[in-house]
Amino acid sequence: MKKIICILLLLSIFTTALISCKGVTVIEDQTETETETEAVTSEITEKSTADTNVETEPVDDGIDHSFDWQYDYDFDYDNGSVPGDYIFNDAMASGYTMLLKRNVHTGECTTVCTDPFCEHNSAACPFYNTYFVMGIGNTMYGIMHDDNNAKNILYSYNVETEKKEIIYETSASFTGYLQYKYYIYYRDSVKGIMRLDTETNETVSIKSQLGSTLHSASWGLLMWVRKNDDASLVFTATDLMGDDPRPYNPYIYEGKLHGISRTEGSTYSSVVELTRAGEIEKVLLEKTYDSIIVGDSMLYYGVTDEGPYKHDIYIAPIETFEARFLCHIEEAEPKSIGFSTNNLLLSGDWMAFVTKPNYPLTEDKIGIFSDMILVNMKTGEYHISRYIE
Repeated sequence: MKKIICILLLLSIFTTALISCKGVTVIEDQTETETETEAVTSEITEKSTADTNVETEPVDDGIDHSFDWQYDYDFDYDNGSVPGDYIFNDAMASGYTMLLKRNVHTGECTTVCTDPFCEHNSAACPFYNTYFVMGIGNTMYGIMHDDNNAKNILYSYNVETEKKEIIYETSASFTGYLQYKYYIYYRDSVKGIMRLDTETNETVSIKSQLGSTLHSASWGLLMWVRKNDDASLVFTATDLMGDDPRPYNPYIYEGKLHGISRTEGSTYSSVVELTRAGEIEKVLLEKTYDSIIVGDSMLYYGVTDEGPYKHDIYIAPIETFEARFLCHIEEAEPKSIGFSTNNLLLSGDWMAFVTKPNYPLTEDKIGIFSDMILVNMKTGEYHISRYIE
């Protein structure tokens, strides 16, 4: 018995020696070559390394990552405006609405109605009681109210052919107008949010976002906004039919933010570029009153040192945020200027600034913001468009 035990011990020692000298591993009575042994060792090493690099819980870095999808989203930065020769607007004069068209090439302001004897204040005028207009190319689209039939009418009017066409009429009310390329969005009080395709004159229903209001249309998206109980705003972006909703932050563009920083006690604000954590990274303009995003750029309305009625306008592409001087506007008379709302006063590369005149308002003068400054956002060319003298 002792001899048997001694023999087994000698065999064990001999086998261990062979393993040490020849690099052979015994696994369940099978032998492997030295190359196979290295592969197994490599696999064990990789597994060991992976075990030490186990993914940890994300660290709160103070940045809202729910909007990260925007950094990879291929925005269509087109401003959504169809080029034309006019910018249309409606304004009140002596208690009634007058429709105006302004030639972007000359600044000339004329009435949409071409009848030289029409006073535009009765049903004899084909555009009487129109309370909203927008332009797509050289065609104006208007909403007018028919007092006799208690109906609201959506119509088109082509300036070149002088052809007026009724598209849709209903006893429902219309609100919340937006335009993007050849589409017009509006809210029908009965049917909900609708979209008119101005190339086919077809209307379709748009899927609404629960509890949200349609806020704007740009970059191939619809932006919706909902107000929380604490008055904070929540934005959602969808495609142009209201589908594929995603969280949307209106202040994030290509990984950057922009904002207005007002110094206490100052009448001016600064336009600043912010990091995603909300810290000021760069001051774009030190003296400004306002900024607006149009298409692929932000426009800033600044004030020169020469006086409060001599204005500088700057433009900054969203992708670079490098502000450049666009044009200097100098008025003979003191005026205050401002941006239009909802980017409706656009025609291709031309946009309109609305101005408030300093002259007294009388019955023969149109109401506030009667004049406009038409600016080409590419070239900086501008025209001062006066209300009809």
